[in-house]
Amino acid sequence: MVLKAACFALAWECASCAAPAPRVTQVPNAPLVGPHGASLGLRGLCDLAPVTVLVFFSPDCDCLSVHDARLRALAAAYRPRGVQLFMVDSEARGSPERDAAEARQRGYAFPILRDGGARVADLLGAEYATYAVVLDAGGRVRYHGGIDSDRMHLHDDARPYVKDALDDLLAGREVRMPEAKALGCALQR
Repeated sequence: MVLKAACFALAWECASCAAPAPRVTQVPNAPLVGPHGASLGLRGLCDLAPVTVLVFFSPDCDCLSVHDARLRALAAAYRPRGVQLFMVDSEARGSPERDAAEARQRGYAFPILRDGGARVADLLGAEYATYAVVLDAGGRVRYHGGIDSDRMHLHDDARPYVKDALDDLLAGREVRMPEAKALGCALQR
């Protein structure tokens, strides 16, 4: 009975859900806070690169933790092609200090930005850690949903949703799959 309850709790925590549609198709200059407390505008970040990837973060989400290596590899592979990746912490108990410590501990070569009041999460329809949004240089939402088709166990044949969206955009094509399921843990707002 205890094992059954634990399995139910894990299934509830790492929910599988359809990605809700973002409330905007082009992002406004919503405020984010960088790792050293500097205020950043979301739209301003998009102006800095041809493509920006945002992945919503929760330090307690095992679904996200198993994807850490894939996110590090994705950032390393696409940074030379002008893609920037940011994690976004919209959780109520988040802080720039906690996020900076988490980024160091996880070996992220990209920052975790603070989304106080979950304004960016609300605008982009983010309800779960691992929810990813790909934005073009004009701040338009080109993809939203999961990082890939994996959840808790990584498979070599997983469908790489974010990677596919990046490849399409960088080749000048429309994103073949602009929306997918988000597989992660509910953000603790």
